Amino acid sequence: MDLINDSLFKICICYYDSSGSKYSLRTSKTQEHYQELEVGVGGNIKHTNTDVNYKNKEFYLHIHPLWESRYVTEGRDNLAGNGIASIATEFNYKNFAVISWAAKGISSDYSELNLNAIYTAHLSERIEMYVGYNYIKAREEGIDAHDNELSLDFAYYYANDIQLLSSVYHSFDASGTFLEMAVKKDFYINDLLSVDIKSGVGFNAGYVSDGHNGVNNVKFTANLSYQLFNQLALYTYISYSIAFNKDEKRFAGDETLRNIFWGGVGLSYQY
Repeated sequence: MDLINDSLFKICICYYDSSGSKYSLRTSKTQEHYQELEVGVGGNIKHTNTDVNYKNKEFYLHIHPLWESRYVTEGRDNLAGNGIASIATEFNYKNFAVISWAAKGISSDYSELNLNAIYTAHLSERIEMYVGYNYIKAREEGIDAHDNELSLDFAYYYANDIQLLSSVYHSFDASGTFLEMAVKKDFYINDLLSVDIKSGVGFNAGYVSDGHNGVNNVKFTANLSYQLFNQLALYTYISYSIAFNKDEKRFAGDETLRNIFWGGVGLSYQY
C-alpha cells in the first residue's frame, strides 16, 4: 500500500495482538467464550481479554491512549526510528464494532486517522471470523494520502490458552494484499496480571508495491496487561522483527525492511 513517500501505514484486524500490545480473546472460568475488539499498535485491531463484569453487556465503549517507540508495520520501520503516539475510541455493539484511531508522529511530521467497521462471526465452538473495512487518511510533511482496505481474519482456539491466527488485508490503493499467520500463547498469572507471547510470519503480495513479494518478516512479541482498577488497565509490550529476503537494491520498498526492536506502553479504559 503506497501512502506517503513509500511509507506503509494500515489498520486491519490483527492479533497479536499489539504488534505490540495486548491481549487476546480467552475463555472464562466456565469455559464460555466472550470477546471484544481492541485497537493496538499502528491501529491494528486485535482480540483482547474482557473483564467478567462486562461479558454480558451488549454495548462497550473503550478508550486507548498508546505510546510506541517505533511505528512498525509489515516488518518496516515507517518513521525512521521515531516513535508514535495514538488514541483510539472503540464502540462495540453485539458482533459489530466501530473504531476510530488517531496517531501523531513523535519528532516527525506525520499524522494518521483510521476509521474502521468490524463484524465478528462465530463459525464454530473453536473458530471465529472477523470481516473489516478501514478508511485511512495520512499526512506527512504537508502531503495528504488516502486509502481503503478490506480485511479477513480467522482465529482457531487450539486450546484454552493457545490460538492459531491468520489475517489477510487488501489495499485498494496498491491493489495488493498482505498475509500474516501466527501462533499465540496466553499465561494468566492472576486476576490482575496476564502475559502472552506471539510469533508470526508475514507475506507480501503487492501490498508493499515497491517491496519484494513473498516472505517479508518474522515477528516475536511479548505483551503484559495489568488491571489497575475495575475499568482501567495498563498494558505494555516488546517486539522484535526479523527481515527476510531483503533486497533494497532491486526494491526501493525494502529499504525500511530491517531487523527491528521496539516497544510500547498504554492504558485501556472500559465503560
